[in-house]
Amino acid sequence: MKVIKLLLLILLLLGSAPRVQSQFLKKLAKHAKEKAKREAERRSKRRIDRGIDKVYDKTEDKIDGKDSKKNDHKKGIFSKNKKKRKRRKKSNSAGNKRTAKSKNDFVPGNKIVFTDSFKNDAIGDFPVTWNTNSSGEIVTFDDDETKWLKLGEKGQFTPDGITDIPENSTFEFDLYVDDDYSFYSSGLRINFVEVKNRKTDFTQWQRFRHGKNGVRLWLHPIAAGGKAGQTGITSYQDNQKIIENKKNINNFTKNHNLIHVGVWRQKKRIRVYIDGKKIWDLPRAFGDANYNAIVFDIDNTYNSAETYFYITNLRLAVAGEDMRKALLETGKFVTNNILFNVNSAAIQSKSYDILNKIGKILVENPGLKLKIVGHTDSDGSAASNLKLSKKRAESIKNYLVKHFGIQSSRLKTEGKGESQPVASNKTKAGKAKNRRVEFVKL
Repeated sequence: MKVIKLLLLILLLLGSAPRVQSQFLKKLAKHAKEKAKREAERRSKRRIDRGIDKVYDKTEDKIDGKDSKKNDHKKGIFSKNKKKRKRRKKSNSAGNKRTAKSKNDFVPGNKIVFTDSFKNDAIGDFPVTWNTNSSGEIVTFDDDETKWLKLGEKGQFTPDGITDIPENSTFEFDLYVDDDYSFYSSGLRINFVEVKNRKTDFTQWQRFRHGKNGVRLWLHPIAAGGKAGQTGITSYQDNQKIIENKKNINNFTKNHNLIHVGVWRQKKRIRVYIDGKKIWDLPRAFGDANYNAIVFDIDNTYNSAETYFYITNLRLAVAGEDMRKALLETGKFVTNNILFNVNSAAIQSKSYDILNKIGKILVENPGLKLKIVGHTDSDGSAASNLKLSKKRAESIKNYLVKHFGIQSSRLKTEGKGESQPVASNKTKAGKAKNRRVEFVKL
């Protein structure tokens, strides 16, 4: 384009300049023509180079598919050239946006503690194994035989069958909401809580109220503007609000209103998933409390239409404990799944699976040394419990030495008896938590 403009300027000058300048202008025109010719040659060369690049790429791909020593030298040359071309292309491209990599890591527990799909409940009835201060009914939809619990417009709903939320567990359920659900309704709250009186305390977990200890998950299909949905999470510990946050989401909306919810508790940590996609991950949501109930809460006081939430296929299960990460990275692994006969150090056969996994980790990591610490509940005398806890730690050590050839010097044992409880010894669930074994990295 610049060359054309220069030629036009020269022609204009030739037509208007005096004859004394004609010699100079002719030389200038000749120079412009030569410049145009050189520019054409450069463009042609660039086209040829691009063609050669393509040939190199194809040749390199063929060489990459062969394991031939005689092509090693050529392969190296093509590889270097290709890298240069890639760098050149990358530097010339706009943005160079980087893509973050993640994974959907939800793993459902395999030891079921509670499940309910309302198969034994009659259509139109409120399920007999649930409690509420409101109303609700079992329903089905025209195109499906699945039974759903239709939650009432206002109130709390809790399953009697959930009496403990294990420290390492997953809770799942299917959730459906009418597609014309009102923006002005309060949404659905799922509370993971501690209750003292199961008959009455669940009603404390309302929209503007809460009990002493609990984690509240909130879901709503309509955010401001109507295109996205909303979610929130709050942690209450000793009657204090510790954590609170809220955000918009795009995987639970009025147009995507049938979802699968997964909640994974790992001691104090909570992870929340919708259709396998993680939406919350809080490392310190749960406190030091006995979380033993799940309460669904809804308040549709301002719901102008006949719209409701529906739930089904509830499942609470003990999740697999990540002992490898705990032992090698954090240096401590605690489990309640190594069981012994009553008042005995004899290991039950159902415990062999977890012991075999620990043995395998020790074999794969010959530098790893562990201290095995036994704990009991408060049944019996303190002296007998101390003695029993030491014997149980020794039994575990002997199992690992015998079955995996672990050197005895790599394993130390200790017994704490009932001296360090992690839960109340007044309840059956609390005693089960106190009967535990700790593996501490030395």
